[in-house]
Amino acid sequence: MRASIVQLSVLFCAALAVSSASSTVAHAEPASKSTEERAYRYELRALGAYAGEAVFEIGKAESVGKRELVPLRIDAFTAGLTASLLDARTASTTWVDMNWLPVRSRSDQVVNKEKRTLKVSFDNKKLHGTDERNGKLFNKIDLVTDRHGLDLVSIFGWLMNADLSPAARHLVAVFDGRRLYDVDVSVGAATEVHVPIGMRRAIPLKIKVSRGTYKREMELWMSADKDRAPLKFVFKYGVVGTVEAWLVGEKKG
Repeated sequence: MRASIVQLSVLFCAALAVSSASSTVAHAEPASKSTEERAYRYELRALGAYAGEAVFEIGKAESVGKRELVPLRIDAFTAGLTASLLDARTASTTWVDMNWLPVRSRSDQVVNKEKRTLKVSFDNKKLHGTDERNGKLFNKIDLVTDRHGLDLVSIFGWLMNADLSPAARHLVAVFDGRRLYDVDVSVGAATEVHVPIGMRRAIPLKIKVSRGTYKREMELWMSADKDRAPLKFVFKYGVVGTVEAWLVGEKKG
């Protein structure tokens, strides 16, 4: 997946499908107009060193036309040795409905000096949008999937409100800005993990991403507390090797 390393590091690279592996319908708890505003700050580590930072924010529900939408935003950048291999800075916002499904999104990225602006609208099982590179149209997005997908930002909101009981499993679809991927998520039993903000009880998720012959495995730990904050994310990325994202700060209200 050619999404920037900073997004992949902090985001669970998956999108929602409306069915789980057992063919039962998968749902997230609906949002409300009083959805609490929250912000989470992460430190990225790669090649055994500091590699950048990212901030994930859940905004207050707002009226957009006749709909109530919740803005989800991620700002991130690489630093240090990782930036010498992949210099990236991103600012991405996705507006989701009360079921945490994306309605529209915008991502502004600069990766190795190339500017990219991605605008996408989600209409049930259809995705439409544009991909601009350095101010010029690079590609038109016009995809159809067998399920309503999410993107790399909205998946956080959905996961934080999803059923993460032990042994739960979800088959999901992901749109990474260029292509759709199949993702298999298995939920484990909660355990204690250490993050920079202290010991937290966390729910481990084993993630398998695939598209044809492409395959990748990832691990994500979600807080077992009511806030369900993403605590830690680990995966391997090309020449950079193992990349980790750790929660180092949070703000609510």
